[in-house]
Amino acid sequence: MTFTEHYSELQQLQTRIINNEIELFNIPATEYCNGWALESVQAVLEGKSPIDPKKVINSLWQQFFGEFDPQLFMADAPISNAYTEDDKLILARIKRRMKEKELEGQGVMSSTLATRINKSSGTISQLLNGKYAASPTKLLHEIWSILEPTDMEVQQDSKPAKSDALANIRIRYGDVPYVQTSVPKLIKMACEHAQERRRIAVVAGTAGIGKSKGAEHYRDSNDHVFMVDGDEDMTSTQVLKELADRLGISKTGGNSRLRDKIVDALKGTNKIIILDEADKCKPNALDPLRTISDRAQIGVVLIGNIQLVDKLQSQERYELIASRVCFWPRAVGELPIEDIKTLFMELSHGALPLADDSEAFWKWLHSRVEGNARMLVENVMPHVISHVRKNPNKKVDKLMLNSICATILNKQTI
Repeated sequence: MTFTEHYSELQQLQTRIINNEIELFNIPATEYCNGWALESVQAVLEGKSPIDPKKVINSLWQQFFGEFDPQLFMADAPISNAYTEDDKLILARIKRRMKEKELEGQGVMSSTLATRINKSSGTISQLLNGKYAASPTKLLHEIWSILEPTDMEVQQDSKPAKSDALANIRIRYGDVPYVQTSVPKLIKMACEHAQERRRIAVVAGTAGIGKSKGAEHYRDSNDHVFMVDGDEDMTSTQVLKELADRLGISKTGGNSRLRDKIVDALKGTNKIIILDEADKCKPNALDPLRTISDRAQIGVVLIGNIQLVDKLQSQERYELIASRVCFWPRAVGELPIEDIKTLFMELSHGALPLADDSEAFWKWLHSRVEGNARMLVENVMPHVISHVRKNPNKKVDKLMLNSICATILNKQTI
């Protein structure tokens, strides 16, 4: 590569290093132009700048290597002779990575890294200060593998080895296997109370804790359940038509006639009706269920978000329903820590390598996903599994999980 006369020896070295970094990580120009015209940046990187390239080079260097002194790449640099140019590159990446906002507040210090690679804090300090007398290559790569940003690219065509325990695990909406947690247990209890007492039961909780999954599992496991999926457009008419479809009876006639036919079909059956997403339904949607429960003497289970509780307790039109509730546990805000651990381990078949399996880690993960099954299962875990498939020697730790949350889910690190 040839340079115009405007490049100093140090700037030539910086340009070669920056070009290598761009090529190695396949970084598109849109990510490193930093407000400069693309043509001007390309000219600088090709060594053809018609003026002093200092501003552009310094801007690019800052982006790729932060405050790492480029003088350390020079032959007479005050750094151990054991460091090759590649070692210095890894060291620069490590230094830059440790300054990123994504890692702020995570306590990434020499002692943390020392524990992870089974070395003393003094050794880590020597490595990071360029004072390590022996070859630092292996240890620097181990540190970088811990700090390296999580790769979020989904490689659809890549096929993991057959021996990979994660090869056949795929988590996506609609295909998530059932896992027994405290919420399905609560729903089962509500259904049993409603059936036994022939009254109404209510289960409420925040979105994404597994209420619908638990209700579906109970329905699929029992032949005495009719389940209606509520939504924003559901009225009393839609509820009656849904039940008529389930019972296989004619939907002719008005609402009163249809309700009476449903009552006749259910009387003496000991069946129960589950209305999921009850909080979303139109105000009159719950009225026929109250009447059907009374006249057919069957149980009804209402499942919904926390707003369901507010409606039943504060709105006058729901008083007749609230007075018939025989089972009404406190609304569920978060899953317990044990549920988060159970979901993580069972859905990954225990095949994700953990850097830490302590109670403190699971408590942290619970906080990281806000005690929410959906955030863990549908948002975080698919990216973790994908990353570990491509990096089988990488262990799941707080850094990886925070990287995923910050990069993909726009969640601040904790």
